[in-house]
Amino acid sequence: MDWQNDPYSMICGSSEAECRVYKKLTGRSGKVWLVAVQDNPADNVYVSGGKGSQGFAGRTLEFELEDGSVERLVGPWHTNSGALFADTGYDVRDKHLTFGVIGLGREYKNGSGGGVTITDVIYQDEDWTIGTSDRIEKIAQKLANELGKTVMKFSKSSGGSSCGQVKPEKVREIINLSLEEIKNGK
Repeated sequence: MDWQNDPYSMICGSSEAECRVYKKLTGRSGKVWLVAVQDNPADNVYVSGGKGSQGFAGRTLEFELEDGSVERLVGPWHTNSGALFADTGYDVRDKHLTFGVIGLGREYKNGSGGGVTITDVIYQDEDWTIGTSDRIEKIAQKLANELGKTVMKFSKSSGGSSCGQVKPEKVREIINLSLEEIKNGK
């Protein structure tokens, strides 16, 4: 069975940012962090850029907060859940909405912008799924290791898509070795 992605389309980043309700956090750095109040908060994380910031071309964006107030940020940046966690300790790293397909081959229609086909599908999400951003990569690696051959993975989120090959890892069992033996290449 084969699976084909739709051709790519564009979205308006500022519209995507301003249409949601946010939780406001202040990081150890003093930066303002905004995290969407939704099932997949990791997909909509924004951070203040500071004086002269050129996020969103330096525009002022208005973010509605949980309490009904509005936070206006000049030149904010769309950022990631890892950076949010590092500065605030607020953890939504496993709250990304993704969809993925894994197969044994890949074909492109009309160049890379015309859509990709994953051939000989061996795994496909039934629907969009909440998890870590690298969820499909991990599944593909497990399948490549089990099959002992390269697989093709396609993963997409609200922020874009990724397609590529995943090769089997050469796994070396390390049982009962001391840290010194491991460091010395035993």
